[in-house]
Amino acid sequence: MVKSVLSISMCLLLLACSDNTEHAKSLMMSRLAETRGVEFQNLESFPGDVVCGEYRGSDPMMSSSDFRRFIVVGDVADNRPSDDDWAIFCSSDPAAALQTRLGIGPLQDPETQISQVRSDLEQIGAALREYLADNFALPTTTQGLSALATATTTAPLPRKFKTGGYLATIPTDPWGRAYVYERSGLGGVAEEFKLYTLGADGVAGGTGEDADVKFEHLKYLTFIDP
Repeated sequence: MVKSVLSISMCLLLLACSDNTEHAKSLMMSRLAETRGVEFQNLESFPGDVVCGEYRGSDPMMSSSDFRRFIVVGDVADNRPSDDDWAIFCSSDPAAALQTRLGIGPLQDPETQISQVRSDLEQIGAALREYLADNFALPTTTQGLSALATATTTAPLPRKFKTGGYLATIPTDPWGRAYVYERSGLGGVAEEFKLYTLGADGVAGGTGEDADVKFEHLKYLTFIDP
């Protein structure tokens, strides 16, 4: 009887994994410019509805015919994951991988202040996106985050600054320092920005409470603790 139950459970698990990988392959195919002759290998399922693997095909945007990594998280496929993405998403313990790879954690340790940092970065990030939508450009590095609270008088001036601003006050990190903000790009809608805290020690690098936590790390924090 026990053997029968275990056998059924194993079959169901294998079926679920098969469904996940087929779904992942379908999503990946939808991202590729050319789907003829696409091959997949080393597909593996991980916690959080994640499938990691490798693919190759005749994509005209890629000159190499070697197998390349891809990651699917839920219904989102990424055919160019970073090494950090691969290490964290493609792990049986993403929280441990995050701490090993980037020094961020433990997530539930009050000394790391991850919850507050995450909330601040999400709030500032949302304000920056709204500013960009209204003004077709992000605040410059020189203008800084204060441009989200009060219309800047430094060129380039905002085209349509929101009444009341985009943030009533600009959050500081849990250790009382301003979040670091830097704008990249040439001024168009494709601009990118850097936004981060240097942690308790205020120095680049570090682990635990001293770890740098960046806006781009939110995808890991949200994945691990939705």
